[in-house]
Amino acid sequence: MNITFTSRHFKASQELQDLASKAAEHFEKMYSSIKRTEIILDEEHEKVVEFIVHVNHHILSSKDHSYSFEQSIHAASDKMIAQLRKLKEKQSDSRKE
Repeated sequence: MNITFTSRHFKASQELQDLASKAAEHFEKMYSSIKRTEIILDEEHEKVVEFIVHVNHHILSSKDHSYSFEQSIHAASDKMIAQLRKLKEKQSDSRKE
C-alpha cells in the first residue's frame, strides 16, 4: 500500500506522520486490496485529518476535525474502518447471490 502525506498550513512532525501511517495500516487489515492511501493534515482553524483510500473501482474518504491531531486521526480512521467494513460486506453479499 502506498501512503502519501500532505500537510497544509504547517510542517507535520515525524511523530504525527507515524501516528497517521499506523492508523492507515489498520485499513489494510480490514480490506486487503487497497491501492493507495492519502493522508491530509490541515491546521488552519482546527486540526483537520482526512483519509482518502483508493480501492478497486472505489474511492473512500473520511474526515474529522477537533482541537488535537491525535483525536482527529483516531476519529477519521474509525470512520474509514466502518466504510471499509461496509464495502467488504456488500461485496461478499453480492458474491453469495
